[in-house]
Amino acid sequence: MNKAKGKEALLVEINALRKEMVRIGIAKGLNNNQTVELSKKLDIVLNKYQVI
Repeated sequence: MNKAKGKEALLVEINALRKEMVRIGIAKGLNNNQTVELSKKLDIVLNKYQVI
């Protein structure tokens, strides 16, 4: 996979995780375990994106 495709795939994942995190955060609260876990996953993917 080339760099551009890798970045594009990460952007898709970032947007999906962000939408899901916001949805869960609104429904269950920002301190809910699901919201926090999604936030951690999003942080990992954002860090990968910045390295590329």
